Amino acid sequence: MPWVGNSSASPDYMAVTCFVSPDDVEMAAQVLLDFGLSGIEWEDGQPVQAPFTDIPLIPGKPFVRGCFPDEPGFGNIRAELERLAKEHGWTITMDRIRTEDWANNWKQYYHPIYLKDHYVVVPAWQDVDGIDEDHQIILDPAMAFGTGTHPTTFMCLNEIIEIDPHGLRVLDLGAGSGILAILAARMRAQETWAVEPDPVAFRALESNIALNHLKIHTLLGTLNDVPPDKVFDLALCNLIADIIIPEWPSLMQHLHKGSQAILSGILWDRREEIVRVVESYGGRITKMVEREGWAMMVATP
Repeated sequence: MPWVGNSSASPDYMAVTCFVSPDDVEMAAQVLLDFGLSGIEWEDGQPVQAPFTDIPLIPGKPFVRGCFPDEPGFGNIRAELERLAKEHGWTITMDRIRTEDWANNWKQYYHPIYLKDHYVVVPAWQDVDGIDEDHQIILDPAMAFGTGTHPTTFMCLNEIIEIDPHGLRVLDLGAGSGILAILAARMRAQETWAVEPDPVAFRALESNIALNHLKIHTLLGTLNDVPPDKVFDLALCNLIADIIIPEWPSLMQHLHKGSQAILSGILWDRREEIVRVVESYGGRITKMVEREGWAMMVATP
């Protein structure tokens, strides 16, 4: 039941939080994704502190959260969510988040991130002395995923440096803020494509490319919108297992035998599912790293 907003202005958002039993976390996540969200947030029940929202979290209570543009179409979604919550015995809350607040208040928590080989992710509103331009990734994520602080993004960034995309054709799927594509282009990839389906994230992506004065081909869409004859040497997929698994066969059509794919956004407990799907199509996993319960893999087709 996908939902598409129809407002040209940047709307406020409604944060929908479903407090559920541990057994219902995956079901609730799928419910929110079925409404067309490109990303969700969830916790396994451990107490957490959200530093840049006023949404209360119940310690020890698992939850799943998604944010919907607060536009006329949200009324139908609200009614359906309330019905499902009643049916499954979930507690559901809805909190308005102003776009401006969400995009700016968190900045006080975001600091330079130091990577391998002297590369540094630098917030656009900060100055860092002693870093040459060729090693800076200037970033203002706004409301897009990809600041470099999340374990999956951090692992992907360092793996890109390890692989060295100099001279390679690179595809970044679900590019978010553009942080991975920007690093690849900064390291002199021959050609870089950044594909992002969310219009809000896409605006941040294009803005960040401009901040870094790089040439990157951007595409508002999905893998299906990439020209069928385009072939890449390196694919960057910091997504989730439920997207990587069904997309892997299609992604292989854009790779060659010598290509590599960095796969992340994968919960460590689900790593074997990724291994199985890659191997079932004749590929193999050449590297696997764990950080804070998340997996990063390098696969070859």
